Amino acid sequence: MSTKSTIVYGPNFHFYHELMDDDHVYLQLETTQFEAGYGRVTVPIPIHIWETIRHLGGARLDLADKTDQDLLRIVESEVDQRIQQYQEDLRQHPDRPSFMRIAGALAYGMADDSRESQIEQGMEYHRRERKHQQEIQTAIASLRDGISTRT
Repeated sequence: MSTKSTIVYGPNFHFYHELMDDDHVYLQLETTQFEAGYGRVTVPIPIHIWETIRHLGGARLDLADKTDQDLLRIVESEVDQRIQQYQEDLRQHPDRPSFMRIAGALAYGMADDSRESQIEQGMEYHRRERKHQQEIQTAIASLRDGISTRT
């Protein structure tokens, strides 16, 4: 089972995320020269590949500036949609287990958990995500500040 989530690929490259790794993107190049030394690898990226991937591998920062109230509105809306979809799925197919029960379970728990429980779990998840995005945003700003002072 692959843990790669493709962002874009071409005949001699694959740009992707690894599942459960929100801190990196990966670029696999085939038939490319590279230079390696202790603790470093230099890979020349063809400009057409760079121009393709640089717009696609951006970090998710959509929660970084959200307040707790904003997060609560998002979570309540997603939980309500999730419960509605799960109940509809059960009505349409009462004889078979529903995939919808587990869809989104990492963020909210099971779809048949109470609404309050799903909202609580969803808030915890979204707060962690927001904190992670804020850390990424800070690292980006720090790196950009360092670059601008060197030029």
